[in-house]
Amino acid sequence: MKRRTSPVAKLGHVVAHTPDLDESLWFFSDVMGLRVTERDGDTAYLRGMRDWEHHTLALVESGHTGVDHFAFRTESAEALAELEAEFEADGDDVTRVPAGTEAGQGEAIRVEKFGHRYEFYWDVEKPPAPEGERSGLQNRVYSESVGNRIAPRRIDHVHVNDPGDASLAHAAWLRETMDFQLNEQYLTEDGEPWGWWFAVTPLPHDVAIHREPADSDPQFHHVAFHLDSLQDLWAAADICSEHGLEIDNRSNGPAMHAITRADCMYVEDPASGLRLELFAGPGYLNFEPDWDTIEWHEADLGGATNHQWHGGGPTWDGIDYV
Repeated sequence: MKRRTSPVAKLGHVVAHTPDLDESLWFFSDVMGLRVTERDGDTAYLRGMRDWEHHTLALVESGHTGVDHFAFRTESAEALAELEAEFEADGDDVTRVPAGTEAGQGEAIRVEKFGHRYEFYWDVEKPPAPEGERSGLQNRVYSESVGNRIAPRRIDHVHVNDPGDASLAHAAWLRETMDFQLNEQYLTEDGEPWGWWFAVTPLPHDVAIHREPADSDPQFHHVAFHLDSLQDLWAAADICSEHGLEIDNRSNGPAMHAITRADCMYVEDPASGLRLELFAGPGYLNFEPDWDTIEWHEADLGGATNHQWHGGGPTWDGIDYV
């Protein structure tokens, strides 16, 4: 059941490193259509056509690949302070991030949980689109006239890999401590949990976890941005093929998830190695106050590594944290 007491309001952004910022901007901005809100030296800040916050993706040129952190916005400034106190009481090493360290963002805290780098913040700028790019509709940011054919609407979710029993502990922390709702989960034929899909919003999920072998490292699997329709995915696949970008689905094209019931396609930035999912649908919106977790079993969908309704899923290797 949904408890509606999470200190977290929504997914905010992902920060990734790249050895070549210009090449990563070619992929994420020129090809995919994310809008650049600011470029400051070796860092570029981007967002979708309907994202209100200053950025939902930041790219840092560092000579390395990997994810720096992913961030959630809290419900309030008080919720952020309470989270910091709770982490410190639990013995976590909390890093305070001064306002302005990330452009457009106020003070934040960062903490490593189960090998994953979480950031939490409250204060954030919501700049309008530049003159000439603004929509005439005050309830959206960019004009459709400036978007390319893909032009993702907004950030949707993140997905991470956890080794062995760490996945169980991570899932329990999200559900029991952070009060995320477990919308769906997948169990293998021996009854062992393999995947968890958690939300604090009405979306099917804001963060997902899947279990890798016990000797694996914690990794970041992908960040997803939302498109409006399946036809948008096919247009994106066509554009990727025109640019020689390999689609990271076993079916080499759009597919449909059974879990979350959304249409999907995966493609990687050639420079940073960051995997992007284009997630269309969104599958469903969950407004139920008494939601019971949906359990999927291997007999329902097939093996854990390719549990799609139709088409093929991604490969399950992830990207390391920097």
